[in-house]
Amino acid sequence: MPKVIYLTGAPAAGKSSTTRLLAEKIPDLLIWEYGARLTEYLNDRCSTVQSQEDLRSQSAGLVTPSDVAEVDKLLATFVDNHRSARPIIIDSHPVTKEAYGYRITAFSFEQIARLKPDEIWVVFASPEETRKRIANDPGGRPMISDQEARMHTGLQASVATTYGIITGSPVYLFDTGLPRETLIERMLGRLS
Repeated sequence: MPKVIYLTGAPAAGKSSTTRLLAEKIPDLLIWEYGARLTEYLNDRCSTVQSQEDLRSQSAGLVTPSDVAEVDKLLATFVDNHRSARPIIIDSHPVTKEAYGYRITAFSFEQIARLKPDEIWVVFASPEETRKRIANDPGGRPMISDQEARMHTGLQASVATTYGIITGSPVYLFDTGLPRETLIERMLGRLS
């Protein structure tokens, strides 16, 4: 049976670049990139969000809890429809950095239980590496301090751990500061 992986991590931890590399190795891998799907949904609803950069820079000012709930429903249907046929990675980060601090829009008990990921993966990078990545490619992400980077990573890992407790799924934490080939090989080993 193909696996469903819930993948999370703070911004600039390497989620998107890692999933792209995994997709190159596993051609039938399905990736649900939550941010991209939320951007599409918001664009259809109000057409003020043209890109994920817009979403990242205006997050709490644009995204309502009902928007998240609707995209959560789309995700659950997607997983239900594909679970038995192909491996799935759900690329998501429920913790967002906002002007006032942080916001967590986590799945409810029922939602994460319905998704029932086989494994939960958290990717992380050092605060220095995170800040370097944001400086090199902000993509709408605000620059953060080392402390904010640590806090964001810790909050993401806490949500992932909670999901693991609820679902009984193991949680793996991957350091994206490792050489890419090593990281991808370790993840491929978990997917098989």
